[in-house]
Amino acid sequence: MTDIQMSDEVAAQIKDRFNNLSNEFANEKVFISSEAGRISSGCGEFSGSVDGGTAIFELGWRDVMDVGTTAAGLIAGNTNALHVDLTAMDQDLSWSISI
Repeated sequence: MTDIQMSDEVAAQIKDRFNNLSNEFANEKVFISSEAGRISSGCGEFSGSVDGGTAIFELGWRDVMDVGTTAAGLIAGNTNALHVDLTAMDQDLSWSISI
């Protein structure tokens, strides 16, 4: 059986695309926090009624962005590899959730 791989130029483009996507997901977490604040402040005197929901909104979307950041980074790191580097994945995922 012959191994099939992309050319180095194509692989570099794919890696760049997923590294950029990973960075975009990471950067969106800042935007989400500011949007949660805008939602609350936009409610004025009724902000207390929505604060619980905005906290859930922010935590939920931050988790989505964390998953996207990790997944895109792993795809970039394993692009054009004929194996998945489980050691690197374990090291990349050695973080803990902080709230």
